[in-house]
Amino acid sequence: MMRREINQVVVLGAGSAGLLAALAVRRRCPSIRVRVLASRRIGTIGVGEGTVPYVPEFVHRYLGLDEAETYRHLDPVYKLGVRFRWGRFQHYDYSFSATQHLERMRGLRRTTGYYVGDPCGGFDIASALMENGRAMMSRPDGLPDVPQPGQWVAWHLENQRLIEWLTGACEARGVEFIDGEMAGAEVSTEGEVVALTSKAGERFEADLFVDASGFRAELIGGVLKEPFESFAGSLFCDRAVVGGWDRGEGEAILPYTVSDTMKAGWAWQIDHPERVNRGYVFSSDHLTADEAAEEFRAANPKLGDLREVRFRSGRRRRVWVGNVLAIGNAAGFVEPLEATAILSACLQSRWLADGLLDSLKRPTTSMRDLYNRLAGNLWDGIRDFLAVHYRFNDRLDTPFWRRCVNDTPLKGAEDLVAFYQENGPSRLGEELVPRGSPFGLEGFYAQLVGLGVPTRHGFEPTDEERRVYERFLGGLATTARERGLTMEETRERLLKPETWRAIRPPRA
Repeated sequence: MMRREINQVVVLGAGSAGLLAALAVRRRCPSIRVRVLASRRIGTIGVGEGTVPYVPEFVHRYLGLDEAETYRHLDPVYKLGVRFRWGRFQHYDYSFSATQHLERMRGLRRTTGYYVGDPCGGFDIASALMENGRAMMSRPDGLPDVPQPGQWVAWHLENQRLIEWLTGACEARGVEFIDGEMAGAEVSTEGEVVALTSKAGERFEADLFVDASGFRAELIGGVLKEPFESFAGSLFCDRAVVGGWDRGEGEAILPYTVSDTMKAGWAWQIDHPERVNRGYVFSSDHLTADEAAEEFRAANPKLGDLREVRFRSGRRRRVWVGNVLAIGNAAGFVEPLEATAILSACLQSRWLADGLLDSLKRPTTSMRDLYNRLAGNLWDGIRDFLAVHYRFNDRLDTPFWRRCVNDTPLKGAEDLVAFYQENGPSRLGEELVPRGSPFGLEGFYAQLVGLGVPTRHGFEPTDEERRVYERFLGGLATTARERGLTMEETRERLLKPETWRAIRPPRA
């Protein structure tokens, strides 16, 4: 059944999710009037945000925003991956390469994942850069050889800068901003939202309402009462204490996220040019906030003030109900591990904008149903990927980690993990990647290999194969040391407009 034509969209909330949705709709369907309702009195929380390579790809390829201007406004730190201090190895690197454990090399009978040792890193150029304190390869002229958007590099972002930049991009694209707070919603007898009312008494009609009100979920949850499906049975963390410190002189900027195993959860480190952001994600079943803060400070003496953040992992059963579509934290949240919040908002924004374009602004019931299936698979796929992290991390013997190892269900990842345990990192496992997972086979193998999950494949490399693989690692390490630039060197060059004109010359 054809729906009404979508000519007006009201976005409730001006966080990153709402602004990305507004930009995507205006980019693909410029005839649609887009308004954002949010209060200026609600400030932006200045926290560190990690991303994955799809985020720069979405920003530059899909939204068409200029790389040089984006870099200048956001001043991001390049993120090559995540360094996990989990599992049996000293550490393992999850870089954003698509082949770190799936490379087929001359002289090796099997893919490279069968030859990885301790420490588990340096196996591709991104990981070799991480191991050697470098952020970017250099070109022959000494400038950073920045990969094309989407190719193995993501960002560390400061949230306030991100919101300010997205707001400016929206204004340049014709998005209208309304300063106000929602007081209520008028709902038709068919269960659709007719208009939002503000606390100032204003009334805002639209054909489609995008709920980007964060964890409050004011429309999808508050008005439409769409059920929330909790992931608490799979992911046990529900709190975080967050802080950081100003970067000291000589304190290098790390071009990757650090993830440390803690007594009742894990701690992140996200580096920014002037500041180090740290957070301890934990389970309130095992620690109080005060106990978490004490443990966190003992491990990080430079921490300043800490604040507690509460969250619940899960998703709405449907994110598009009638003429209300929830995006970002209003739709779902699967805890901070693996930095999926902005990724999810980008994917949802793209699906919405492409759906409006393909339907000539008249989305059908089947299109809405497909959107809900895509979103549900996405959230469930992230949940199952994170479950692997927890199920096999036996680094610490504490009540929390014993619970994770014994009680974490793998759900959609069960078949892939069973295949790996019998066969090792075979490429044939591709068919078993959970539907909707944005991480792919390499992402799962990075965790399973890095965590040292035992296998029964019985393969033993020959001495010559070991030498071949060691030469391969040595070549990568030499290249990273000789041609790699630190993040400080990379940033110094990329803040100059002429650098971007040289590395991304305009097409003739």
